[in-house]
Amino acid sequence: MEGHDVSLHCQTKRPPSKLPADFYKDGSLIRTEPTGHMTIHHVTKSDEGLYKCNISNHGESPPSWNYVTEKPTTSPLTTSLVFILVLYLLVFCPYFISTLLVVSFCRNRHTANHLSVSMGMTSPTQADQGLDDVTTEHHF
Repeated sequence: MEGHDVSLHCQTKRPPSKLPADFYKDGSLIRTEPTGHMTIHHVTKSDEGLYKCNISNHGESPPSWNYVTEKPTTSPLTTSLVFILVLYLLVFCPYFISTLLVVSFCRNRHTANHLSVSMGMTSPTQADQGLDDVTTEHHF
């Protein structure tokens, strides 16, 4: 893919070696690398072609075609949509969460006021000697 690095390795089959190697593109010598390793940095379409290498007194590799695909373009529309989405999340999430907390708090407070229980006791009178008069009121 355009912009990526491509590494080419040239070594003998048996035993594998790191001998100096000549690298060719489309039949023309590019350069000689002392360890048989060549990296093409930030490839472009112009780096596309038929590559091979040669190690002196050992032979030449079969040619190999290097394809370079185009880098996908990022649409400015996509980038702006992502920015807008993040902006909305940053603005509306705290608002939404705080609203839910306030509503929850108000509901609990309202419910707590109506679930009161009261109890009243009166002292016994002369007429009710021996009987306890207890009144219990419950408000739900």
